[in-house]
Amino acid sequence: MALLLEAGNNFFQEKPKIWTRDYRNHEVMKAILLNSADKLKDKGDGNLLGMTRDVLTQNNKTWLESDAYLNPEIPLDMQMGTGHLNTMRAYKQLKAGQYNHKEKVSNIGWNYSQIDKKDAHDYILKQPLKANTYISITLAWDRLVELNDLNNNQEYDLGENFIDEGLNNLDLELISNNNQEKVICSSISKVDSVEHIFCPIPETGEYKIRVKFTTQVNKPLQPYGLAWWGKKL
Repeated sequence: MALLLEAGNNFFQEKPKIWTRDYRNHEVMKAILLNSADKLKDKGDGNLLGMTRDVLTQNNKTWLESDAYLNPEIPLDMQMGTGHLNTMRAYKQLKAGQYNHKEKVSNIGWNYSQIDKKDAHDYILKQPLKANTYISITLAWDRLVELNDLNNNQEYDLGENFIDEGLNNLDLELISNNNQEKVICSSISKVDSVEHIFCPIPETGEYKIRVKFTTQVNKPLQPYGLAWWGKKL
């Protein structure tokens, strides 16, 4: 993370009119690190996004055999999470740059934003995705934990504790624009503060990523970090 923050500082200094300091938010860093992890070794054609190794569970299962791949309500594999940390791929994910849902986005990038309750943010990809390639998408946000500040000094003191205010529920979808907004794959956990998608593209065409504020548990405005990586044509 220190290397990524240093790189982000350099990118910000090089392009201060394009970049903001949003890369410093921990939600963004978490999304980038998880999204760029290795799962399956790329054969050199870029269809597996340049991943460098096959990652196996203790039972010699690949990501494609994991509950996280087969069940949209499970974003992270119990043993491998989203895969094996790859610092160089994380660097490339960060360098791809920040975008927002109000404009079309590159096929690889990241964003820091806030979403209102019962709202949805659509990230429309500029370039079509090619059939039989994969896309990786990760959404990260926080559980709300507040200090039970008995003396109202806005600092933790002995005898005080923290209160779990719960977790707003966000969901993540990859949607095809070719077929009346058909949901191609999704991550819809009700208990995690991460959603993750790694799935094949069924047909060449236009796609978009949707972030949904599904259920409000605490505050009506939820900050989040999003990272995505699809192969460019």
